[in-house]
Amino acid sequence: MKVKTIKLLSFLVIFSTILFLYPVGKLLLTDSTTTKSLFIEQYYVKINSNQNEFDVFRNYMEASGWKEKEQLGGLHIFEKYGNKKQILNTDVKTIFIDGKLNI
Repeated sequence: MKVKTIKLLSFLVIFSTILFLYPVGKLLLTDSTTTKSLFIEQYYVKINSNQNEFDVFRNYMEASGWKEKEQLGGLHIFEKYGNKKQILNTDVKTIFIDGKLNI
């Protein structure tokens, strides 16, 4: 029983690490400025010190065909082909600033 539990916990740790490292690696190793988390509605951006993270994200959405239709405080509503997507300011996280890890 202990061996199965240890294997399960090891799998969960490795899986969680991969989920975290995928967006970090994509931003680090490519020219992308924005990437989406694999399974949740969370976005990661890399910015320069003179940029705003949500402006970079907004540009990414517009390049993907989404238009910002409304902003209600920290809630941004985007629309594409009649579909709506609601993004909170807190759904966008900065990973890199000026090429350095944002710790």
